[in-house]
Amino acid sequence: MTLRNLLKKLKNDIDPLDADLIIQHVLKLNKAQIYSNLEKEIDHQDQDLINKMSKSRLRGEPLAYLTGHKGFWKNDFLVTKDVLVPRPETEILVEAILEENLYGKTILELGTGSGVISISIADEVKNCTIYATDISIRSLLIAKKNTKKINLDNIIFLNHDWNNEWLFPNVDFIISNPPYIDKKETSGSEEGIWFEPEDALFSKKNGLYDIEVILKKSKNILNKNGKIFIEHAPCQKEEIKKIGTSNKYKNISNLIDLNGDVRASVFKC
Repeated sequence: MTLRNLLKKLKNDIDPLDADLIIQHVLKLNKAQIYSNLEKEIDHQDQDLINKMSKSRLRGEPLAYLTGHKGFWKNDFLVTKDVLVPRPETEILVEAILEENLYGKTILELGTGSGVISISIADEVKNCTIYATDISIRSLLIAKKNTKKINLDNIIFLNHDWNNEWLFPNVDFIISNPPYIDKKETSGSEEGIWFEPEDALFSKKNGLYDIEVILKKSKNILNKNGKIFIEHAPCQKEEIKKIGTSNKYKNISNLIDLNGDVRASVFKC
């Protein structure tokens, strides 16, 4: 089968962009090379792999799990089924904290997953120290591999469950994309989430349990004028503001994403 015919077949089955990316991944060609070699004959082994990936994508499996990588901020990251797929909306956390003076400061990330948030910050500001934590050892192994790819030495990875005792030194900033989805309110049609690790997605108490724990415990380790940056669902903004107020944070502000939604909140100690 020629590349032209294979491409046509795939684009009838799945999103055309996904079809392009799957073929690029398997054949190790860029987009320009694909469209300048449309009469190239594709061997059966590559055809089988491309068709297999196409069927998985049709079932809703995230493309990042099929190709093993995903772009975030300014780098390309290793992604496996042990971690959440990095989402463009989360870049708002990186953008916001980079507006702060991070020179010589200490940052704690809670729930680092593949490490994209901490690594993106550390790559921009080499003279800050980041403690990147996760309950999952498998996630930390992925994050360490991603750090090694970019050759950073200002991140310390720690295995930690925020429901247990916090033994961190005082820090200047805390950043987190915690579980915040209410499983009871999830229809099942959401793109790809049923393939992702549930512990990193779903939270009790209408999706607010983990955020409440973080806001309550963070007060004990934040330096004066320290800040917390937390991603959440737009519909949770009022409830999260109440939690912040009840924990006596001085100032609470919102971060608006490109869709005009409140995607995260910032709490000042």
